[in-house]
Amino acid sequence: MAPWYVISLVKFVFILNFTIVFSEDFPHLTTILSLEKESTRDETGTLMLYAGTDQTIVLVGSNFANTSRVAFTTDVRSQKETCDGQRTQTFAISSVSYNGTLATVVVNLPLLDSGEYYHVCYTVEGVEKWEHGGRESFTRVGVKVKETTLLPLWLQIILIAFLLSLSGLFSGLNLGLMALDKTELKLIAKCGSSSEKKYAKAIEPVRARGNFLLCTLLLGNVLVNNSLTILLDDLSNGLYAVIGATLGIVICGEIIPQAICSRHGLAVGARTIWITRLFMLITFPLSFPISLILDKILGEEIGNVYDRAKLSEFVKVTKEFNDLKNDEVNIISGALDLSKKCVTEVMTKIEDVFMLDINSVLDFETVSEIMKRGYTRIPIYDGDQGNIVALLNIKDLALIDPDDRTPIRTVIKFYQHPLIFVFDDQKLDTMLQEFRQGKIYNANTK
Repeated sequence: MAPWYVISLVKFVFILNFTIVFSEDFPHLTTILSLEKESTRDETGTLMLYAGTDQTIVLVGSNFANTSRVAFTTDVRSQKETCDGQRTQTFAISSVSYNGTLATVVVNLPLLDSGEYYHVCYTVEGVEKWEHGGRESFTRVGVKVKETTLLPLWLQIILIAFLLSLSGLFSGLNLGLMALDKTELKLIAKCGSSSEKKYAKAIEPVRARGNFLLCTLLLGNVLVNNSLTILLDDLSNGLYAVIGATLGIVICGEIIPQAICSRHGLAVGARTIWITRLFMLITFPLSFPISLILDKILGEEIGNVYDRAKLSEFVKVTKEFNDLKNDEVNIISGALDLSKKCVTEVMTKIEDVFMLDINSVLDFETVSEIMKRGYTRIPIYDGDQGNIVALLNIKDLALIDPDDRTPIRTVIKFYQHPLIFVFDDQKLDTMLQEFRQGKIYNANTK
């Protein structure tokens, strides 16, 4: 756009009648100015107008009158030569000032090919001759396409920021919510902290329709990303729009949200559950039928289910992050393995078993050794340690005086604790049930 002080200077000069007046009645053009604030000049100094738009220009020169007419041509000729080539429509001069030195014209010019310019042709009333205004850059005009945006700039910036936030939210929820399966949500709802229970209960109804939720998040993410690209393209050319959309979506819409939701997906999902429900309603006509097809093809989503081996290993690998001690971990793992292990896998070797001979007496040394060992039941053998014939319960010694040197044979005959022999492949869970009934077993190979 020509600076306003240039126009003022030109006016001032012509007010002082510092004008070259030609003897002819035809106008003489020296330069072209624009009254449009958005007008610009190219690198050659040529005034650039918008194609197909009414714009007001000022012709600076001499001998302009209200009866003068103006047209434009693409023919390049010298000033004062005959303008007999193809011309645009004729434009009337709307006003003339300062002794015919300034002429105001409203023009509307069609678009030209790249590198071409319009040159001024003018005539006067009653004369069929048209004269060329000259080939100089300041006596010609160029045209360009007016860049229009879909929305005002400030609104587009707000929408871009909003869409980036939604893109990040959908990307994060896709990772955070879909990683929480039904089983895990049920566990959190029953065993989590008070806030986790609240979050899990808010998410459970939405997460129950896994494929519907997945389709909603993906459709919403695609819709937001496409809208973001369109807005960026409207603000700049295609290359910058692609680069800007890519960087914005990758950094603000993928990396940062997924990093956050991978650790705090439960809280983020619960606090934004109303947005998820809103988009489930918006995308319902498309996402719900797709989810029904997926449900039919893939079947119902069950969630993660742990068998005994996986559950036992899960307890072991997570012991660093929970309050379980090593002994508690071993007890839990052992309880889970009861149905798989046989008695031979947990039996004590016969040579390591503390046992007593049936011919021994319960004197002070024997009773002291029994108390030192700390066992509640002591096997009794006859001759060979492999020949176990009875069982001595430590409670049987309650009324025994070591000074009486009571024979063990006498005690076991009195109490008569029966022995039951089992096969070596007997499962431990079955043995546990029998132990709970008070039965006493001696594992042996039959």
